[in-house]
Amino acid sequence: MKLYFRYFSIHIKSQMQYKTSFFLTLTGQFLTSFSAFLSIYFLMSRFHQVQNFTYNEVLLCFATVLMAFSLAECFARGFDTFSTMIGNGEFDRIMVRPRNEIFQVLASRIDFSRIGRLIQAIIIFIYAIPASRITWTFDKILTLILMIIGGVVIFSGLFFSLCGTMLFHNRRA
Repeated sequence: MKLYFRYFSIHIKSQMQYKTSFFLTLTGQFLTSFSAFLSIYFLMSRFHQVQNFTYNEVLLCFATVLMAFSLAECFARGFDTFSTMIGNGEFDRIMVRPRNEIFQVLASRIDFSRIGRLIQAIIIFIYAIPASRITWTFDKILTLILMIIGGVVIFSGLFFSLCGTMLFHNRRA
């Protein structure tokens, strides 16, 4: 865990070298997911309900998925560049290090500019949780937390499987 926090701090320092670029990218990520939010808004303003789900309930679902995706995208995208790591020999250096290769590849790319989507998800949660008029009990709160954690695991698994697919297709070419 100590090593992961070291990678974490290195990535923060490197991305904050160009603060304007970082904040513009963060804003771009926020606006990209904001377009999905607008499509939900316009769809629900036209139809008011989708199979008895109200606008606020749909927003709660959207915020859950957006939060899970943004967390996975921020912390589990190291495998996106895995085929490049193999091609340029960087993975050979990783293999001779005394740490787990999967951990090193995973921690090699932590992209904090993806937090723009996370900020939007938090804002939507702040609005949708009280507006949905759901009676929040312990089991519902636990379910929501487990939905977010499960979503992070699923999206991370998709990133890993995408890496394996890219390696398979590159090997065949």
